[in-house]
Amino acid sequence: MNAPARKRILIGVTGGIAAYKVPELVRLLQARGFEVRCVLTESASHFVSPLVLETLTHRPVATRLYGPGVLGTEHIEIARWADLVLVAPATANTLSRLAHGLADDLLSTILLATRAPVIAAPAMNTAMWEHPATRENCRVLRDRGVRLIEPASGVLACGEEGAGKLPELEILADACEQAIAPVVSTHNQGLRGTSWLITAGPTKTYIDPVRYITNPSTGWMGKELAEEGLARGASIRYVLGVDKGVVVPSPADSDQQARLELSKVHTAAQMLEASLGFLPEVSGIIATAAVMDYEVAQSSPTKLKRAAGASNLELVASPDVLASLRAHPASAGKRFVGFAAETCAVLENGRRKLESKRLDHLFANPISSHPMGDAAAETGFGSATNAGFWLSRDAEPEHWELGSKREIARRIWDRLEQALQG
Repeated sequence: MNAPARKRILIGVTGGIAAYKVPELVRLLQARGFEVRCVLTESASHFVSPLVLETLTHRPVATRLYGPGVLGTEHIEIARWADLVLVAPATANTLSRLAHGLADDLLSTILLATRAPVIAAPAMNTAMWEHPATRENCRVLRDRGVRLIEPASGVLACGEEGAGKLPELEILADACEQAIAPVVSTHNQGLRGTSWLITAGPTKTYIDPVRYITNPSTGWMGKELAEEGLARGASIRYVLGVDKGVVVPSPADSDQQARLELSKVHTAAQMLEASLGFLPEVSGIIATAAVMDYEVAQSSPTKLKRAAGASNLELVASPDVLASLRAHPASAGKRFVGFAAETCAVLENGRRKLESKRLDHLFANPISSHPMGDAAAETGFGSATNAGFWLSRDAEPEHWELGSKREIARRIWDRLEQALQG
């Protein structure tokens, strides 16, 4: 029996510093079973070697539209070869040319000729990303069906800090899998007609107008749950605590976009207010947010100046978002799912939270990725993978082995679908 053909991904590499990550991206996609081919713009070759990519992909890397050894119809052949085109990194210039339908180099002609889905992963300086021209180009591309993966936030190559980093490679690989072969447990939109509130990301408490306390949550687990829920037909009300490095769900098409409503917040009080606004209309709540348990008792209205000696900061309990939602009259009949990120006694602490918050289900996972721990840890804030215990009322705990956060999200939705049907 012949082995099934591997899906083909064409990576269009453009001239940004993040191009140096493409060899690792090639390896990751190959490990997931994809056949990969690369096309480079002229400027991209200054950031990543075509020879490196040829060695990894076992295919010639195309860079020119014309010249010796280039067939006049090569762009058509490559366009038809691909099951999916991923432009990564996608510079501001590339987004502009794609939005305006230009076809003056090899990659742009391929993008006009292909009938395959196109994903673009913008990466650039924050000022360029936030410029009205770039935002308008992104809107045009989304309207045409191009899926844009929002850039991550952090320290950029120029030394500035803000949005514009190439997203984590695991996020790009997950997006490719979803675009080529969306994984739905029943393949029949099993969540169609349901709506869910998902909280994600960190909350903050301000010390003064320029300083605050928060935690390292990136909202990655919530993002994967939102995207998987949308793929299964659900409507998602997404309340996201925003901070540097936080990721945002990226709907695969206009239908999914219409079923996603995003509310960005900063503090625990804001998260509770936004969540209460959505509570009456949803079927269930999945609380992945890392809400600060304490907040500054009295933040200063002006910037605090350095003191010669030690100073004290009084902290008081912040609003308990999940407990407040569970206690609200509008929560009756709705399914509640919590998360517990623990440094020790993961199962015991998870069970305690399940009972004390009166939840239907809870996923308890170890925090093994933090500044005081192993830099190569595989679970916790900001990691691409997770593991832990799935807890339900009146059922034995299930230990889930290490898997990508998208795989964990799929398993959670599988359990919720089973509960809704049972």
